[in-house]
Amino acid sequence: MNFRRLLTAFLIGASFFFISCGKLGYSVVLWNDAANNLQDGTIVQVYIRSNISHVYVIALPDSDKKVEVPLWMLTEPMSKSKAKKAAAKYADYAHTYASVKLDGLPIRAEAVNTSKQVYRLREKEIIRVLYKGKGQAVTNGKGNMEGEWLRVLTSGGTQGWCFSYNLELFQADAQGLAKGKEADAVVEVADTQLEMLQAKSWYPESYLDMIQNQRIDPARMDPGYGFKMDMESLSVRVTLQSTSLSWNYTDVEKPTAKVYHFIGTPVTVTVRNENEIAVQFTDKDNKIKSQNFVALSENIANLVQAEIARRDKELEQLRLFGPAFTSSNYGKLTFLENKLFTWSDYNLLVPSIISNAARGRGTMSINYFISNSLKVSYDGILTLRFSGMAKDVNFLYKMTEDGLRLEDATHAQISNGLVVGRGSSPLVIFFAHNTGR
Repeated sequence: MNFRRLLTAFLIGASFFFISCGKLGYSVVLWNDAANNLQDGTIVQVYIRSNISHVYVIALPDSDKKVEVPLWMLTEPMSKSKAKKAAAKYADYAHTYASVKLDGLPIRAEAVNTSKQVYRLREKEIIRVLYKGKGQAVTNGKGNMEGEWLRVLTSGGTQGWCFSYNLELFQADAQGLAKGKEADAVVEVADTQLEMLQAKSWYPESYLDMIQNQRIDPARMDPGYGFKMDMESLSVRVTLQSTSLSWNYTDVEKPTAKVYHFIGTPVTVTVRNENEIAVQFTDKDNKIKSQNFVALSENIANLVQAEIARRDKELEQLRLFGPAFTSSNYGKLTFLENKLFTWSDYNLLVPSIISNAARGRGTMSINYFISNSLKVSYDGILTLRFSGMAKDVNFLYKMTEDGLRLEDATHAQISNGLVVGRGSSPLVIFFAHNTGR
């Protein structure tokens, strides 16, 4: 056994020993965990806290089995005697949950109606009621509203104070079920994390970088790309620039607090936080892929259209700056309407930059951004697509008082739509305004 294998075996053994023998203390369960048959109010022994996975490793009561539960589902570990006192604090509202009757109902930092909002609830969202507190009376302009301030917990782990007037309280059993007040309807304590996966728009994480850097690339940003889960059709879909796959699942299993596997598919989703997920799937070539997605509130289609409009404006500025330019060595270049151009007498650029098959006309576009360091010397980068030539021709350009300066960008350094560096010893061409324009 080599050193690396020996070290790995030692670490695994050490980890197992720590899980088996160490402990942090005791905690009170704050939210029903039907998968592990744990009801709120139960005192459990805690062995490990993982700040990476955001879970505790606990021992199930009357069992040697150890399981992971989310950090927010338990109180902080403490001594057993203190855990018993903490459990008594929640006893008056044991197994009490509430359904929200008003969309946007706030949870506040203190039991005061003007206190800072720490969370806004959705209509029909399920929350846990921990205990009652004393706070300022809540008025509606006509007088004090009926109700009381309750300390509550969301399924995402947020705690705070909520006035009970717009809450429908109910009792839940160990399976997270409760009988409603009307028609003996059965209400299930929902997995709001799973509902979040469906409710939010999930896009490739590269979108977030583009938005933050204000460099929207229409070639890479499409409103149709992303991850989509649909609980009505029992389907999941991954759509990327080079991949479009969809699957139908039969059920969803939750092996850990942050992981969902869609049964009947090769898809597993890990929730990193409320705005970031990692999706693992098998592609058409049966290769395992992993893709990060982020939740965005921006309208992607609007962002793309705005960037296309900006690029069109940049091209129009170039046309109006000319539209015709001449060079004694490199011919005549003319920018036309509708993103068209003509170029004659460019023989000295063949075949090093322009192909022998190219004709003296084509279309022009703005396909790339330039780095801040290049903006000192250039206005942007122009892409020319000659008729008859398959490969685009790129030039860094600068509009000057005397005309137009182009620099060959064939070997420029380009990364994710951004020109970060010039090519080595590039050809620089100067075009004067055509005096016959």
